[in-house]
Amino acid sequence: MVNKMYKVTHEKSENHGSKHNQVLMSIVVCMPILAYGTAMGWISPNKALLMGDSSPSNGPLSEEDVSWMASIMFIFAPIAVFIYGVAADKFGRKNALLFASVPISLGWAVKLICANPIALIGARALIGFGSGGAFVVCPLYVKEISEDSIRGMTGTFVIFSQTVGNLLVFILGDLLPFHTVLWILLAIPLIHFCILLRLPETPSYLMKCGKNEETAKVLGWLRSVPHTDKAISDEVDKLIIEQTTCEPKFSPKLLFADKTALKAFWVALIVNLTREFCGCIAVLVYASHIFAEAGKDPDTSIALSPNKQSILLAVVQIFGSFLACQLVDRVGRKPLLAVTSAAAGVSLCALGAWFYARGAGGAAGAAGWLPIAALCTCIFADASGLQPLPFVIMTEMFSFQLRGTVATLIMAISLGTDFALLKLFAPLNSWIGYHSTFWIFSFICLANVFYLIFCVPETKMRSLEDIYADLEGKKRKKKENVVETNHV
Repeated sequence: MVNKMYKVTHEKSENHGSKHNQVLMSIVVCMPILAYGTAMGWISPNKALLMGDSSPSNGPLSEEDVSWMASIMFIFAPIAVFIYGVAADKFGRKNALLFASVPISLGWAVKLICANPIALIGARALIGFGSGGAFVVCPLYVKEISEDSIRGMTGTFVIFSQTVGNLLVFILGDLLPFHTVLWILLAIPLIHFCILLRLPETPSYLMKCGKNEETAKVLGWLRSVPHTDKAISDEVDKLIIEQTTCEPKFSPKLLFADKTALKAFWVALIVNLTREFCGCIAVLVYASHIFAEAGKDPDTSIALSPNKQSILLAVVQIFGSFLACQLVDRVGRKPLLAVTSAAAGVSLCALGAWFYARGAGGAAGAAGWLPIAALCTCIFADASGLQPLPFVIMTEMFSFQLRGTVATLIMAISLGTDFALLKLFAPLNSWIGYHSTFWIFSFICLANVFYLIFCVPETKMRSLEDIYADLEGKKRKKKENVVETNHV
């Protein structure tokens, strides 16, 4: 039976319909990612408190404790990716995503009950487990409820939600008491669970279960047209053909048996790993600490406190994510990703140069504005391209059959990379200095520009046949009046 909520909210509309329901549902679907954003940014405004004499942990935390708190999420997240990836194909996108909010809620509850180091680390492990599941299910869910014309925009909601979470926790952490913030953050996954209970499963998964009539009703609600409309019938026919030719299941063997799909996998993996190695996640987690380091120079003209500068970074991140939502379906994935990668590379190179000049006793104070300007540019570039677009490309380069497998493998590898990066960031800075660390990040970003130009196909509004033709080095004429069996 179709859920009451979307029965009631379905109103009469013109045949061209509306995209409002798709957008609103995408926002709700991405709430666990918002919760992840709050968890990822939570350390930055609380690090000084937790390591101080007035720590809620009944004693100051050590640098090692904080390091484990920052990185532990990314140990359990890759494990969750495989579990939730299989669950999404077996039990449905909706059920898998519902249970992603459960460990996230438990994690915040544990922090409220006990604030000793072991409890805090364990709580973040729970949040990491739920977040890992959300990161593999949310892009699939959003892709499968969105029509082609807004698929890029709704795909960016995954990272936009994360940036909203970062800003929210930076502001709350600066203004409100420790435990008040935790109560607010606990409410987010609980609200998500309650709302998602009343929303529908994706049309693709309903069709997989043989629920053709319910699929049509859900599509009608999502597109804001009667479920008897011809456009809905055509879309249902498309899904029937897809389900007939390719049933989804977690099967790395099937992926590696298809040479073109395997090549697409390597492209998607490299693009996603570049997102991790650009260093922006480390910058966000350790934002206050980096600004505090920059502020040690007596000539540095940074007027804001480290926490206030972190809030500024999060605001810049929000604007970048909003820009990505507006541009991704206009200019395409590849150009936007290349430009933002170049911008991040240049800004990180400049930041490394500033730290080098300061360490060498140069006149760094004359450019005391540079650290915050460079970091803001880097975070803006990250939010407007480097973070959201790899998710969009990943879901657009594979058929329904392989999409879950690819998302699971790539997210597991990416989250494992995040763990290594966050665990090694502080020791690496002590060993080779901030300047060398940022120069490494810069080199990766700039190298990515050339990889994007020469190796990555554009995926905007293109069928899998066309995308794979580019990967194979072929040029195919666009075939009209042919149903694309591999493209949703």
